[in-house]
Amino acid sequence: MPSRRSFTSSAVLGAGISLARDAVGQPHSSSRPLLGKSALVTGAARGIGRAISITLARHGADVALLDIADPNAIPAVRGYRLASLEDLQESVRLTSAEGVRTLPLVADIRDRAAIEGATRRAVSEFGALDILVANAGVAVDDRLETLDPESWRAVVDVNLTGTMQTALAALPSLKRPGARIIIITSLQARLGVPDSMSYSTTKWALTGMMKSLAAQLGPEGITVNAVAPTAVDTAMLRRTGGGFSSGDAGTNAKAMQNALPVGALRPQDIADGVAFLAGPAAHFISGTTLDINAGRSAQITA
Repeated sequence: MPSRRSFTSSAVLGAGISLARDAVGQPHSSSRPLLGKSALVTGAARGIGRAISITLARHGADVALLDIADPNAIPAVRGYRLASLEDLQESVRLTSAEGVRTLPLVADIRDRAAIEGATRRAVSEFGALDILVANAGVAVDDRLETLDPESWRAVVDVNLTGTMQTALAALPSLKRPGARIIIITSLQARLGVPDSMSYSTTKWALTGMMKSLAAQLGPEGITVNAVAPTAVDTAMLRRTGGGFSSGDAGTNAKAMQNALPVGALRPQDIADGVAFLAGPAAHFISGTTLDINAGRSAQITA
Protein backbone atom coordinates (compact mmCIF):
# COMPACT_ATOMS: atom_id res chain seq x y z
CA MET A 1 0.00 0.00 0.00
CA PRO A 2 1.47 3.41 -0.92
CA SER A 3 2.59 5.65 1.91
CA ARG A 4 0.37 8.45 3.17
CA ARG A 5 1.04 11.73 1.36
CA SER A 6 1.13 15.26 2.64
CA PHE A 7 -1.56 17.84 2.05
CA THR A 8 -1.25 21.54 1.23
CA SER A 9 -3.82 24.29 0.96
CA SER A 10 -4.48 27.73 -0.44
CA ALA A 11 -7.57 29.95 -0.52
CA VAL A 12 -8.85 32.80 -2.64
CA LEU A 13 -11.91 34.74 -1.48
CA GLY A 14 -14.76 34.73 -3.98
CA ALA A 15 -16.51 37.89 -5.11
CA GLY A 16 -19.98 38.72 -3.78
CA ILE A 17 -22.77 37.80 -6.19
CA SER A 18 -26.53 38.14 -5.79
CA LEU A 19 -28.14 34.82 -4.88
CA ALA A 20 -31.21 32.86 -5.94
CA ARG A 21 -32.39 29.43 -4.82
CA ASP A 22 -32.28 26.15 -6.71
CA ALA A 23 -34.65 23.18 -6.48
CA VAL A 24 -33.23 22.00 -3.16
CA GLY A 25 -32.94 25.43 -1.59
CA GLN A 26 -29.25 26.01 -2.23
CA PRO A 27 -28.03 29.46 -3.31
CA HIS A 28 -27.02 30.09 -6.90
CA SER A 29 -27.13 32.81 -9.52
CA SER A 30 -28.17 32.49 -13.13
CA SER A 31 -24.60 33.12 -14.29
CA ARG A 32 -22.94 31.05 -11.55
CA PRO A 33 -25.34 28.21 -10.77
CA LEU A 34 -22.90 26.45 -8.41
CA LEU A 35 -22.27 29.49 -6.22
CA GLY A 36 -22.20 28.47 -2.56
CA LYS A 37 -21.27 24.87 -3.36
CA SER A 38 -17.98 23.05 -2.96
CA ALA A 39 -16.44 20.31 -5.08
CA LEU A 40 -13.68 17.73 -4.80
CA VAL A 41 -12.08 16.74 -8.12
CA THR A 42 -9.56 13.89 -8.33
CA GLY A 43 -6.90 13.70 -11.01
CA ALA A 44 -7.09 17.49 -11.14
CA ALA A 45 -3.51 18.39 -12.04
CA ARG A 46 -3.96 18.43 -15.82
CA GLY A 47 -6.11 17.29 -18.73
CA ILE A 48 -9.76 16.53 -18.04
CA GLY A 49 -9.42 17.05 -14.28
CA ARG A 50 -7.95 20.52 -14.74
CA ALA A 51 -10.71 21.49 -17.16
CA ILE A 52 -13.38 20.20 -14.77
CA SER A 53 -11.91 22.14 -11.85
CA ILE A 54 -11.76 25.40 -13.79
CA THR A 55 -15.27 24.95 -15.19
CA LEU A 56 -16.85 24.17 -11.82
CA ALA A 57 -15.11 27.26 -10.42
CA ARG A 58 -16.35 29.35 -13.34
CA HIS A 59 -19.85 28.20 -12.37
CA GLY A 60 -19.21 29.42 -8.82
CA ALA A 61 -18.09 26.35 -6.86
CA ASP A 62 -15.16 26.30 -4.46
CA VAL A 63 -12.87 23.47 -5.57
CA ALA A 64 -10.50 21.07 -3.84
CA LEU A 65 -8.07 19.78 -6.48
CA LEU A 66 -6.60 16.39 -5.65
CA ASP A 67 -3.82 14.60 -7.50
CA ILE A 68 -1.02 12.14 -6.86
CA ALA A 69 1.32 14.87 -8.24
CA ASP A 70 4.25 12.52 -8.68
CA PRO A 71 5.31 11.44 -12.18
CA ASN A 72 7.09 8.35 -10.83
CA ALA A 73 4.50 7.18 -8.30
CA ILE A 74 3.23 4.19 -10.31
CA PRO A 75 6.12 2.51 -12.15
CA ALA A 76 3.80 -0.07 -13.72
CA VAL A 77 2.15 2.70 -15.76
CA ARG A 78 4.52 2.88 -18.69
CA GLY A 79 4.50 5.08 -21.79
CA TYR A 80 3.61 8.40 -20.17
CA ARG A 81 4.41 10.30 -17.00
CA LEU A 82 1.84 11.06 -14.35
CA ALA A 83 1.19 14.68 -13.43
CA SER A 84 3.67 16.62 -11.32
CA LEU A 85 3.32 18.96 -8.37
CA GLU A 86 3.99 21.82 -10.78
CA ASP A 87 1.04 20.64 -12.89
CA LEU A 88 -1.18 20.69 -9.81
CA GLN A 89 0.00 24.15 -8.84
CA GLU A 90 -0.85 25.43 -12.33
CA SER A 91 -4.32 23.92 -12.09
CA VAL A 92 -4.84 25.64 -8.75
CA ARG A 93 -3.66 28.95 -10.21
CA LEU A 94 -6.06 28.71 -13.15
CA THR A 95 -8.96 27.62 -10.93
CA SER A 96 -8.33 30.36 -8.38
CA ALA A 97 -8.42 32.91 -11.19
CA GLU A 98 -12.19 32.26 -11.39
CA GLY A 99 -12.60 34.02 -8.02
CA VAL A 100 -13.34 31.03 -5.79
CA ARG A 101 -11.64 29.32 -2.88
CA THR A 102 -9.28 26.52 -3.93
CA LEU A 103 -7.51 23.79 -2.02
CA PRO A 104 -4.68 21.71 -3.52
CA LEU A 105 -4.48 18.20 -2.10
CA VAL A 106 -1.67 15.76 -2.79
CA ALA A 107 -2.81 12.20 -2.20
CA ASP A 108 -2.77 8.74 -3.76
CA ILE A 109 -6.32 7.40 -4.04
CA ARG A 110 -4.96 3.84 -3.72
CA ASP A 111 -4.13 4.72 -0.10
CA ARG A 112 -7.35 4.77 1.91
CA ALA A 113 -5.81 6.71 4.81
CA ALA A 114 -4.50 9.32 2.39
CA ILE A 115 -7.80 9.89 0.60
CA GLU A 116 -9.66 10.02 3.90
CA GLY A 117 -7.18 12.58 5.22
CA ALA A 118 -7.49 14.65 2.06
CA THR A 119 -11.27 14.62 2.29
CA ARG A 120 -11.15 15.73 5.90
CA ARG A 121 -8.90 18.60 4.85
CA ALA A 122 -11.41 19.65 2.18
CA VAL A 123 -14.29 19.52 4.64
CA SER A 124 -12.28 21.54 7.16
CA GLU A 125 -11.72 24.20 4.51
CA PHE A 126 -15.20 24.27 2.94
CA GLY A 127 -17.48 22.96 5.69
CA ALA A 128 -19.02 20.19 3.58
CA LEU A 129 -18.97 18.81 0.05
CA ASP A 130 -21.70 19.18 -2.57
CA ILE A 131 -19.96 17.64 -5.58
CA LEU A 132 -17.51 14.76 -5.96
CA VAL A 133 -15.93 14.21 -9.37
CA ALA A 134 -14.02 10.92 -9.47
CA ASN A 135 -11.80 11.55 -12.47
CA ALA A 136 -8.43 10.08 -11.50
CA GLY A 137 -7.38 7.15 -13.66
CA VAL A 138 -4.49 5.50 -15.44
CA ALA A 139 -4.18 3.38 -18.57
CA VAL A 140 -1.80 0.85 -20.03
CA ASP A 141 -1.90 -0.97 -23.34
CA ASP A 142 -2.29 -4.71 -22.84
CA ARG A 143 -3.60 -7.80 -24.58
CA LEU A 144 -4.46 -11.15 -23.00
CA GLU A 145 -1.30 -12.83 -24.30
CA THR A 146 0.95 -10.06 -23.00
CA LEU A 147 -0.91 -9.16 -19.81
CA ASP A 148 1.45 -7.96 -17.11
CA PRO A 149 0.09 -8.71 -13.61
CA GLU A 150 1.79 -5.66 -12.12
CA SER A 151 0.24 -3.31 -14.67
CA TRP A 152 -3.15 -4.99 -14.30
CA ARG A 153 -3.08 -4.45 -10.52
CA ALA A 154 -2.02 -0.82 -10.93
CA VAL A 155 -4.92 -0.01 -13.26
CA VAL A 156 -7.46 -1.85 -11.08
CA ASP A 157 -6.11 -0.29 -7.89
CA VAL A 158 -6.35 3.25 -9.25
CA ASN A 159 -9.38 3.18 -11.53
CA LEU A 160 -11.65 0.87 -9.58
CA THR A 161 -10.55 0.48 -5.96
CA GLY A 162 -9.28 4.07 -5.78
CA THR A 163 -12.57 5.43 -7.09
CA MET A 164 -14.56 3.43 -4.54
CA GLN A 165 -12.27 4.57 -1.73
CA THR A 166 -12.74 8.16 -2.87
CA ALA A 167 -16.53 7.78 -2.76
CA LEU A 168 -16.40 6.13 0.66
CA ALA A 169 -14.17 8.89 2.02
CA ALA A 170 -16.39 11.68 0.70
CA LEU A 171 -19.78 10.15 1.47
CA PRO A 172 -20.09 11.16 5.15
CA SER A 173 -19.47 14.82 4.21
CA LEU A 174 -21.72 15.04 1.14
CA LYS A 175 -24.71 17.30 1.76
CA ARG A 176 -28.13 15.70 1.71
CA PRO A 177 -30.24 16.27 -0.29
CA GLY A 178 -28.71 17.67 -3.45
CA ALA A 179 -25.16 16.28 -3.50
CA ARG A 180 -23.74 14.93 -6.75
CA ILE A 181 -21.24 12.16 -7.46
CA ILE A 182 -19.91 12.10 -11.03
CA ILE A 183 -17.60 9.33 -12.21
CA ILE A 184 -15.53 9.66 -15.38
CA THR A 185 -15.72 6.39 -17.29
CA SER A 186 -15.08 5.98 -21.02
CA LEU A 187 -16.47 4.90 -24.35
CA GLN A 188 -14.53 1.75 -23.47
CA ALA A 189 -17.20 1.08 -20.85
CA ARG A 190 -19.51 0.45 -23.83
CA LEU A 191 -17.48 -2.07 -25.84
CA GLY A 192 -14.59 -4.51 -25.75
CA VAL A 193 -11.13 -3.27 -26.68
CA PRO A 194 -8.54 -5.98 -27.42
CA ASP A 195 -5.53 -3.70 -26.86
CA SER A 196 -6.80 -2.25 -23.59
CA MET A 197 -7.88 -5.16 -21.40
CA SER A 198 -7.29 -3.67 -17.97
CA TYR A 199 -8.53 -0.15 -18.74
CA SER A 200 -11.70 -1.30 -20.49
CA THR A 201 -12.44 -3.80 -17.70
CA THR A 202 -12.20 -1.14 -15.01
CA LYS A 203 -14.36 1.31 -16.93
CA TRP A 204 -17.10 -1.31 -17.35
CA ALA A 205 -16.85 -1.97 -13.60
CA LEU A 206 -17.17 1.74 -12.85
CA THR A 207 -20.49 1.77 -14.70
CA GLY A 208 -21.75 -0.94 -12.37
CA MET A 209 -20.42 1.00 -9.40
CA MET A 210 -22.18 4.14 -10.56
CA LYS A 211 -25.53 2.41 -10.95
CA SER A 212 -25.24 0.62 -7.61
CA LEU A 213 -24.37 3.85 -5.81
CA ALA A 214 -27.24 5.66 -7.54
CA ALA A 215 -29.69 3.00 -6.36
CA GLN A 216 -28.38 3.08 -2.81
CA LEU A 217 -27.96 6.84 -2.39
CA GLY A 218 -31.03 8.01 -4.28
CA PRO A 219 -33.27 7.84 -1.19
CA GLU A 220 -30.79 10.17 0.54
CA GLY A 221 -31.13 12.77 -2.23
CA ILE A 222 -27.69 12.13 -3.74
CA THR A 223 -27.47 11.64 -7.49
CA VAL A 224 -24.75 9.49 -9.04
CA ASN A 225 -23.92 9.59 -12.75
CA ALA A 226 -21.07 8.91 -15.16
CA VAL A 227 -19.56 10.78 -18.07
CA ALA A 228 -18.13 8.58 -20.82
CA PRO A 229 -15.71 10.33 -23.17
CA THR A 230 -14.17 8.99 -26.32
CA ALA A 231 -10.60 10.01 -27.23
CA VAL A 232 -9.69 13.27 -25.51
CA ASP A 233 -6.53 15.21 -26.29
CA THR A 234 -4.60 14.55 -23.06
CA ALA A 235 -1.26 13.10 -21.99
CA MET A 236 -2.96 9.73 -21.53
CA LEU A 237 -4.12 9.67 -25.14
CA ARG A 238 -0.68 10.69 -26.37
CA ARG A 239 1.12 7.98 -24.41
CA THR A 240 3.48 5.67 -26.27
CA GLY A 241 1.39 2.79 -27.57
CA GLY A 242 -1.83 4.59 -26.79
CA GLY A 243 -2.94 5.07 -30.36
CA PHE A 244 -1.06 8.35 -30.77
CA SER A 245 2.63 8.98 -30.29
CA SER A 246 4.09 11.37 -27.75
CA GLY A 247 6.16 13.02 -30.47
CA ASP A 248 5.36 15.66 -33.08
CA ALA A 249 2.20 17.60 -32.25
CA GLY A 250 1.27 18.03 -35.89
CA THR A 251 1.47 14.30 -36.51
CA ASN A 252 -0.62 13.65 -33.42
CA ALA A 253 -3.27 16.16 -34.48
CA LYS A 254 -3.58 14.50 -37.89
CA ALA A 255 -3.88 11.04 -36.33
CA MET A 256 -6.58 12.26 -33.95
CA GLN A 257 -8.47 13.90 -36.78
CA ASN A 258 -8.51 10.59 -38.61
CA ALA A 259 -9.70 8.75 -35.50
CA LEU A 260 -12.89 10.77 -35.06
CA PRO A 261 -15.10 12.79 -37.40
CA VAL A 262 -14.30 15.86 -35.30
CA GLY A 263 -10.85 14.78 -34.13
CA ALA A 264 -10.07 14.10 -30.48
CA LEU A 265 -12.30 15.97 -28.07
CA ARG A 266 -11.04 18.79 -25.87
CA PRO A 267 -10.93 18.36 -22.09
CA GLN A 268 -13.38 21.28 -21.98
CA ASP A 269 -15.99 19.19 -23.80
CA ILE A 270 -15.97 16.72 -20.92
CA ALA A 271 -15.89 19.46 -18.30
CA ASP A 272 -19.05 21.02 -19.74
CA GLY A 273 -20.88 17.71 -19.35
CA VAL A 274 -19.73 17.40 -15.75
CA ALA A 275 -20.88 20.94 -14.99
CA PHE A 276 -24.33 20.09 -16.36
CA LEU A 277 -24.63 17.00 -14.14
CA ALA A 278 -23.44 19.05 -11.15
CA GLY A 279 -25.92 21.84 -11.80
CA PRO A 280 -29.56 22.47 -10.95
CA ALA A 281 -30.86 21.33 -14.35
CA ALA A 282 -29.72 17.75 -13.60
CA HIS A 283 -31.48 17.55 -10.24
CA PHE A 284 -33.52 14.46 -11.19
CA ILE A 285 -30.91 12.71 -13.34
CA SER A 286 -29.27 9.74 -11.64
CA GLY A 287 -27.96 6.30 -12.50
CA THR A 288 -27.16 7.22 -16.09
CA THR A 289 -24.14 7.70 -18.33
CA LEU A 290 -23.73 10.89 -20.33
CA ASP A 291 -21.94 9.91 -23.54
CA ILE A 292 -19.63 12.63 -24.87
CA ASN A 293 -18.08 10.86 -27.81
CA ALA A 294 -18.79 12.68 -31.07
CA GLY A 295 -21.36 10.08 -32.12
CA ARG A 296 -19.15 7.02 -31.68
CA SER A 297 -21.71 5.36 -29.42
CA ALA A 298 -24.08 5.39 -32.41
CA GLN A 299 -21.80 2.79 -34.00
CA ILE A 300 -22.22 0.36 -31.10
CA THR A 301 -24.90 -2.23 -31.81
CA ALA A 302 -24.66 -4.40 -28.70
